[in-house]
Amino acid sequence: MSLTSSDTPSTTSAPAASPGLAAALDRIGFGRVQVVVIALLMAGLFFDSLEQNSTGAMGPLLKDAFGIGNAELTLINTVTVIGGLVGRLVGGYLADRWGRRTALSLNLLVYTLGGLISAAAVDYEMLLASRFVVGVGLGGEFTVGLAILAELVATRHRGSLLATLNISSGGIGNIASFGFFALVLGPLGGVLGGDDTSWRWTYVILAVPAVLVVYFRRYLPESPRFLLSKGRIDEANLSLTRLGSGSIAGLRHPGATVRYVTEADIPRKTKSSYAEVFKGRNLRRVAAVGAASWMSFGAQVTLLFLMPILLVSRGYSLTDSLAFTMIMNIGSLFGACAACYLAGRAPRRVTVMAAAVLGCVSAIAFALFANSTLLLLTLGMIFQFFTMLLNTMLSVWSPELFPTSVRAMGASVVNGIGNVAGAVMPFPALFFFDIAGVPGVFAMIAAMYALLVIAARFGPETFGKPLEVVSGETAAASA
Repeated sequence: MSLTSSDTPSTTSAPAASPGLAAALDRIGFGRVQVVVIALLMAGLFFDSLEQNSTGAMGPLLKDAFGIGNAELTLINTVTVIGGLVGRLVGGYLADRWGRRTALSLNLLVYTLGGLISAAAVDYEMLLASRFVVGVGLGGEFTVGLAILAELVATRHRGSLLATLNISSGGIGNIASFGFFALVLGPLGGVLGGDDTSWRWTYVILAVPAVLVVYFRRYLPESPRFLLSKGRIDEANLSLTRLGSGSIAGLRHPGATVRYVTEADIPRKTKSSYAEVFKGRNLRRVAAVGAASWMSFGAQVTLLFLMPILLVSRGYSLTDSLAFTMIMNIGSLFGACAACYLAGRAPRRVTVMAAAVLGCVSAIAFALFANSTLLLLTLGMIFQFFTMLLNTMLSVWSPELFPTSVRAMGASVVNGIGNVAGAVMPFPALFFFDIAGVPGVFAMIAAMYALLVIAARFGPETFGKPLEVVSGETAAASA
């Protein structure tokens, strides 16, 4: 039996017992429908993680195929990240103007197109252009996903469920990605045509399944907060009714629409534009949490991109380096799981600052003591644990900072700042690698984490607070 994505409201029941959108979501709680919503979001983020790691994993093959060096390979990563920044900004705008669901579907379709062009690239310039397109498609995936999930769930569940998204992306995704690349570029490489063509088929394999995700995402309920901010009361109530149906079948036949919210719950009208993100309180929040994202995401992308290259420089084969990187990323999975636990129980600011301090210590330990395979893997896993704990907590924090009218755009800016860091920081990392080897790279990352502690100190605390309280939104009737 197929589902339907129709948002056409049916009959309306008596008013709910407790008015207000936040109260309605608190009563709905967490059930099977919310599990489906999270699964649909996690699926897209899983492919995001694989694509993010693809250039580093296939680096040696791309260098041979196109006759390029480390600088040109790094530029591929940079162009992808810049495309991601464009995608985040465009996706955030579309999400806040036309709806979260629309933006999510467009993201993956653009990503699929770019991946297929990458597979057919005949020269380095075509590959660069295709990776930019891939970046655009992937850019808004994570931030728009964060925005819609933050708006669909109860306050008490929000932190843990937002962190769950990074279990798929940064945790399972990072482990599976390097395992996937080790498999298709190793044992299956011959079946895929050897080193000359296996990387092309890898891009195809990554692109095609995303179409299935787009198909099933038509079942996602639109954010009731977005609909309410646009004055679309009936559609907001239908979305809440679908969320509160308690069964997957309820997404298709939710029954009579429950009147969870009324005109009195419409928030005060605010402008939906990027200019609003850079005004007053919003600007202060962008500066603080954006600076923290620069340090955290920049460190993560640098290591994910350079780790196979760093290991090959130490004499390990490409297959071994990919396998070792996969093992290190077991720490990422545990870090994302730890963030999922802490996000529902601990303040954002304290958790981020503590994780940054411990991440700094673990980076220094890696630089000083990772001299054997055992220590390399152990210290690498510890470092990745704190890296993913940090990134996950920052991803939970970012959509909580802004009002509904600019939530996706604000989260896109904060995470986009991290995107820029991902494009820029591999270059100084290569510089430090050339003059000091692997220890030089980790010394740079340790310094970044020290600066992260300072930046996070100025971010607002959002733990346990309804989004409307954090953003200062009030209903029009009570304004």
